[in-house]
Amino acid sequence: MPHYGTRTDPMTTCDFLRTSVQDIDPSEKAAAALASYDVVIVPGLDGSNPRHWQSRWEILLQQHGASVYRVQQDDWMHPFYPTWKQGLLSTLRQAHRHVILVAHSLGAILVARVAAEEGLPEVAGAFLVAPADIEHYEGPAITRIKAFEPLPRKPLPFPAVIMASENDEWLSLSRAHVLATEWKAELVNAGTVGHIGNVANIGMWRDGLSALTQFADNLPSRTRAC
Repeated sequence: MPHYGTRTDPMTTCDFLRTSVQDIDPSEKAAAALASYDVVIVPGLDGSNPRHWQSRWEILLQQHGASVYRVQQDDWMHPFYPTWKQGLLSTLRQAHRHVILVAHSLGAILVARVAAEEGLPEVAGAFLVAPADIEHYEGPAITRIKAFEPLPRKPLPFPAVIMASENDEWLSLSRAHVLATEWKAELVNAGTVGHIGNVANIGMWRDGLSALTQFADNLPSRTRAC
């Protein structure tokens, strides 16, 4: 089982998953692993459209009986950190059990910053996909995300996994290693899947869903609902 807080060398997705090729429906397996938790999906910049893996997971997990909430923001195009923070906290207040956060891009940065400021004792763990490296990203969206600086430097107060792509314009693997070290998170190499966002052609992202399943299975039993 992964030892959270110490390992930061990138594993391959296959090493991390160890799932059987006979797994026909990963969403059913994921829902079973998440049955003791409330799942909170945290989209990033521009939100997650219907083709995004977060939107697909939300539907699939709910179809299999999982409890899933989704953070809503008033303005996905022009994020303002204090407002987005309140959007996340408002959603967490709706949960009734320990929470697993499933965050993408700027949503992952939101989770890390709010956790550093508030502790978030209701959170059992965070599955952070392609965190937006707002301190090194130099693309056209940089002016829209500056309000989220600085990146937190201290360990997260709960177990976490960072899923990082080999060809992500928002986060290099070397920088993913730095964040994983600072946040004491597990670092998993997701392969060559870009920023794993709205334009990624990955469908339901089966590998990611299987990684989430193993992450939930490996969380300490004390975080599970009675």
